[in-house]
Amino acid sequence: MATLLEKMVDERVGQTLVGPVSLAVDRMAEEIAREALGDETFRRALRELVRTRSQKILDQLLENGRGKKRPLKRSAKRQ
Repeated sequence: MATLLEKMVDERVGQTLVGPVSLAVDRMAEEIAREALGDETFRRALRELVRTRSQKILDQLLENGRGKKRPLKRSAKRQ
């Protein structure tokens, strides 16, 4: 069983480490995202996924308790 002092040290060390480690993780994730977005195939797939999910969410918002789902409307693809 840890002493009160050990618990306090553990808590403070944990809090102190979390900030810089979180920042490092954020930087790494941003770097990976930039690399991924540099790939045209990935960008096209991501764009299509966002478009599809956005349309589904819009359909759900417009449904407004009617009990019927609106058909998914397909817009012309932009290049």
